[in-house]
Amino acid sequence: MAKQGCVHSHQVISLFAFAFGVNVCVGFTTNRFRRAEEWDEGPVSVLSDSPWINTSGSCKNRCFELEEAEPPGCRCDNLCKSYNSCCFDFDELCLKTARGWECTKDRCGETRNDDNACHCSEDCLSRGDCCTNYQVVCKGETHWVDDDCEEIKAPECPAGFVRPPLIIFSVDGFRASYMKKGNKVMPNIEKLRSCGTHSPYMRPVYPTKTFPNLYTLATGLYPESHGIVGNSMYDPVFDASFSLRGREKFNHRWWGGQPIWITAAKQGVKAGTFFWSIVIPHERRILTILQWLTLPDNERPYVYAFYSEQPDTAGHRYGPFNSEMMVNPLREIDKTVGQLMDGLKQLKLHRCVNVIFVGDHGMEDTTCERTEFLSNYLTNVDDIILLPGSLGRIRPRSSNNLKYDPKMIVANLTCRKPDQHFKPYLKQHLPKRLHYAYNRRIEDVHLLVDRKWHVKDQCFYYIEKSKHHSFLLGAFIDLLGLKPAPNNGTHGSLNHLLRANVYKPTVPDEVAKPLYPVALPSASDFDIGCTCDDKVGKNKLDELNKRFHVKGTEGKSLVPQLIKKHLLYGRPAVLYRTKYNILHHHDFESGYSETFLMPLWTSYTISKQAEVSGVPEHLASCVRPDLRISPGNSQSCAAYRGDRQLSYGFLFPPQLSSSAEAKYDAFLITNIIPMYPAFKKVWNYFQRVLVKRYATERNGVNVISGPIFDYDYDGLHDTPDKIKQFVEGSAIPVPTHYYAIITSCLDFTQPADKCDGPLSVLSYILPHRPDNDESCNSSEDESKWVEDLLKMHTARVRDIEQLTSLDFFRKTSRSYTEILSLKTYLHTFESEI
Repeated sequence: MAKQGCVHSHQVISLFAFAFGVNVCVGFTTNRFRRAEEWDEGPVSVLSDSPWINTSGSCKNRCFELEEAEPPGCRCDNLCKSYNSCCFDFDELCLKTARGWECTKDRCGETRNDDNACHCSEDCLSRGDCCTNYQVVCKGETHWVDDDCEEIKAPECPAGFVRPPLIIFSVDGFRASYMKKGNKVMPNIEKLRSCGTHSPYMRPVYPTKTFPNLYTLATGLYPESHGIVGNSMYDPVFDASFSLRGREKFNHRWWGGQPIWITAAKQGVKAGTFFWSIVIPHERRILTILQWLTLPDNERPYVYAFYSEQPDTAGHRYGPFNSEMMVNPLREIDKTVGQLMDGLKQLKLHRCVNVIFVGDHGMEDTTCERTEFLSNYLTNVDDIILLPGSLGRIRPRSSNNLKYDPKMIVANLTCRKPDQHFKPYLKQHLPKRLHYAYNRRIEDVHLLVDRKWHVKDQCFYYIEKSKHHSFLLGAFIDLLGLKPAPNNGTHGSLNHLLRANVYKPTVPDEVAKPLYPVALPSASDFDIGCTCDDKVGKNKLDELNKRFHVKGTEGKSLVPQLIKKHLLYGRPAVLYRTKYNILHHHDFESGYSETFLMPLWTSYTISKQAEVSGVPEHLASCVRPDLRISPGNSQSCAAYRGDRQLSYGFLFPPQLSSSAEAKYDAFLITNIIPMYPAFKKVWNYFQRVLVKRYATERNGVNVISGPIFDYDYDGLHDTPDKIKQFVEGSAIPVPTHYYAIITSCLDFTQPADKCDGPLSVLSYILPHRPDNDESCNSSEDESKWVEDLLKMHTARVRDIEQLTSLDFFRKTSRSYTEILSLKTYLHTFESEI
């Protein structure tokens, strides 16, 4: 997040949802969220026939009322058009356009005419219905855009305002590149950017569609949590379809979570509208918000939203890169921003109201020449329904089609052509950063399509939504002084935007305290089905085992040195009840779980000068017992010999050992993890090649890695009981994923272990599967494909924390807000994949 000037909560904030870049603040709370069907927020009646009668009243003195009239009485609110419930005279009384939306010199001091869209009469200020440029044209004031930037240290609100109101100005399909047009095209938006806090880009949630992203802005939930998983979707329980054009979207049963207007209302704060019927002109929307701001103290809302269908509509028609045709829509948006800001200044609210300018997604250009047709891959396209576009979702045409097999569909679409421009996934195998699996409305088969491509059965002009966004609900809540409902955001990670931090995040409490086991005196009782006796002499093994018994002065000085070296940012905390042990080694530290029989985490620091060494042939299959952990709490080599489909790998790589003696620690059974042979190719290349490369390029790195168990693919840590349901009969719980967190100094001139500035982080959540079919060239050398696989599965540290119930970066010199920003950072390599 870029930051300019002095930033505080009582000035204009301009945040732009742009096409490419880093994450602003994305993550999870620790709450386990309900699926959309489990929420109970309102009636479930279908609005196919309006219960309101348009002749049962009039809109006189009721235009854009804040309360919906109960049926059969007719309505005059901003959504009555959408619900087919307006009073018969709504258009005549509420959508007036006479004499336009602006004052001219000849209108100044005009006699009030109630048929006018807005007024330039002497009494318009007192009545709150002036045209927004009244003061400029008729009283000689300056436009807001022509004023200098101000340093507003505290809100300057009129008497009666109990808090600064918040206006969320949302535009559809606003690309990052549009801001480069600057003052010549968008002077008002440029002033918001330069005078306020801004981000050069943000990241939309997946899928990058309007409805999912707008509702995520309102709820702070991922689509899989709030239930609006697309602009179009089918619910198998409701046996009903939702679409932008259908009336089913008005049914409350689709909408899960708690949007900010409900949160506000439950805490006694009135909210204006968050949605507008498309027939209501932008100018009327702005004037309505301004009029609401002049309501009496007990009626005035404090949170509002404006929504513009542009530039998305023009982008679909002309293409987002058609500079000539896109200029006018962008100028119109900017003009609307200017009307809002002039109107606020006119009401002396421009130093009081918080304004957030935000978009729901960007846009990308695609053409028919860049189209994949499923009919070229499948013979049974008539049996399926494809939701087309820059992402594809597939479901059976008939819900009772017993022959429909998602796994077979994926297999038949995988690596079929050398120039294939999409990858098929079962939804549970999608990259975890997308958070797009745990909802019944998400189809089992999903197609990730290359940028600038789309998938369909026939061609049409399509605009891809560029894939970038952020959770802003925490900022909305703090600006309004509210308490948030449960959401997926990381509250406090936007504190650097605000001068007055309402919410101060704290480090979560550690739940499980670790044990520090003492080694048993003899290895004679340790039968784990594997040994190094035939490869390493007994005297050597005895000597190695003595390393577990370091005591006295030597131990007191050595252990703190190891902790300082390998736990640069503090020991990870376990946030659930379990029994685990801290195991010290010369080259790494581990948090070993007696429940999972493997480390929850292993941490090690690799310097720029570290060398990669080979593993001697006589140690290739060596596994040593760890005298600190009893055989009953250790894995057994016999379990691997009895399962040909499973092998094992190491959390700390033996190849990165600092000495021949230290290398033996890597062969302890407490350092091994179950791995499919196919996945070992990925893991070994990561450890042997990429970790060393990162250390060289970044002047040393700290690596924390470990297992993930997410068998129900809800994005949250599985309990041992749940794991048992999926690995019944196995002595070793097999992880669904492995994670890796690579941290260095942002300033690569500083070594990782001596960094006194900001940190840089790369994180991965790697799917642990018995094949590498996701990579079409996996039969080639690992250098040709493994790195691309990792880039596809990049993730946030917060994603890893939710999947492991661990908490990282607990002991650093950085502020906790800075650490939260680090945890919610996502490097997507989008220019490379």
